[in-house]
Amino acid sequence: MSNSSETNQGYTFREPIIAAIQSLYTVIVSRFRNLLMFALVGGVLGFGYSLIRPTTYKTQIKFFVEDSKSAGGGLMSMVAGQIGIDVGGLMGGNSVLAGDNVLELAKSKILLQKALQTPYPRPEANSTYSLADQYAEAMGWKESWAGSKKVGYEVSFATNKIQFNRVEDSLWQVMFKRILEKELAVNKPDKKLGFYTIDLETRDELLSKLLSERIVQTTTNFYIEGKIGRLKKNVERLQRRVDSIGSMLNSKTYDAASANVENQIDINLALAQPIAAAEIKSKDKAFASVIYGELLKNLEVLKTALIQETPSIMIVDENKIPKRDILKWYWGIFFGMLLGGIAGVLYYFRLNR
Repeated sequence: MSNSSETNQGYTFREPIIAAIQSLYTVIVSRFRNLLMFALVGGVLGFGYSLIRPTTYKTQIKFFVEDSKSAGGGLMSMVAGQIGIDVGGLMGGNSVLAGDNVLELAKSKILLQKALQTPYPRPEANSTYSLADQYAEAMGWKESWAGSKKVGYEVSFATNKIQFNRVEDSLWQVMFKRILEKELAVNKPDKKLGFYTIDLETRDELLSKLLSERIVQTTTNFYIEGKIGRLKKNVERLQRRVDSIGSMLNSKTYDAASANVENQIDINLALAQPIAAAEIKSKDKAFASVIYGELLKNLEVLKTALIQETPSIMIVDENKIPKRDILKWYWGIFFGMLLGGIAGVLYYFRLNR
């Protein structure tokens, strides 16, 4: 019993670590030439990779979303409630378009397609040439698609093109997959703040700049329209009604004024019909004035609510010129030799176990 406890007390975690270090040292000393060959092969591969690796351009846009935190508009809901208007109902209560959902909107395939199908400036002045066309060109896909058996023609993602066939839809999915998985990153650096960043890396300098800007633009437009769309439509509907009542009120005013003038000219008291007509027109004008006043008051309340509930999205920082990312040949050799040496050590270390 005492021998077992002494053995347990003598065991420490340092022993396997020291043994592993000694084995590693033995492998390096005994297999030095072989490890050097691994490193040289890795250096050659790294040099070759630096030559074939395409140059990419990185850009970042940081924007701020200032949103109304109260679903019903706070004080505005109370004021609107006094005249029978439910601002909270118009805004849709707890909107789906709130908070961190901006992150998912920016990565939506529908919005990404809208951004990609915007114009890309070309010297040839082809106004229908889109960012998607330039992306496929920069990736070398257009040429390969035209020469493949599955496609066999030059694919166009023109800005004015609405319908796409099945092949073109599948090519859109290829484009989405690469951009969303490898080239586009949407983040919120601080969860407590309303700042968001969009990082994008493509093989074309101007494309990186334009696509990142268009993604922000399409996302913010969709976000704002989703937040205030219903309220905006109600404001427009009420504005048309106010304009209609206002036009009718002007007509009633002219009619009442004309009737009063006729009564002043025609002093024959036996003719009561013109006097009655003038009173009716004056009463219609008074009713129209009351309706117009109430509608105008409601319209001003909705306009104020619309202004209050409209999110404010501002770009606070962006790269005017995308950052060029290129792998220098000497870094390719260095990292290649390093990885080759590590691979050789792990290989022989495993053999010696």
